[in-house]
Amino acid sequence: MELNEVVTDVVDLSPPLKRLLLDGDAKVELELPISLLNINISKNTKIIVNIDKNKDDNYKEKYTVYMWGILYHKGGESIYISIGGLILKINKDLPFNIGDKLYIGLKIIS
Repeated sequence: MELNEVVTDVVDLSPPLKRLLLDGDAKVELELPISLLNINISKNTKIIVNIDKNKDDNYKEKYTVYMWGILYHKGGESIYISIGGLILKINKDLPFNIGDKLYIGLKIIS
């Protein structure tokens, strides 16, 4: 499932964490340690978010950031995925179930 998103805000959390607020194909909130990942993300950055049950063997060539998490809550049109304790919230009904291990790839476009 590919989502084309644009960063609408970057919120400071406890260092080094930031919460990215994205809008596009869905409303997305993602916690990431941006400075530790050595990437630059700011307002209006375009990001492709790819979510799949299967690991992509070519993730190093395709994505800026690649991680996996467990879908732990699904209600209404929102899903929550825990990525090692970091939270990814997507306001869109996606075809995944609670307990699914999901691979998340982020590709920064601009």
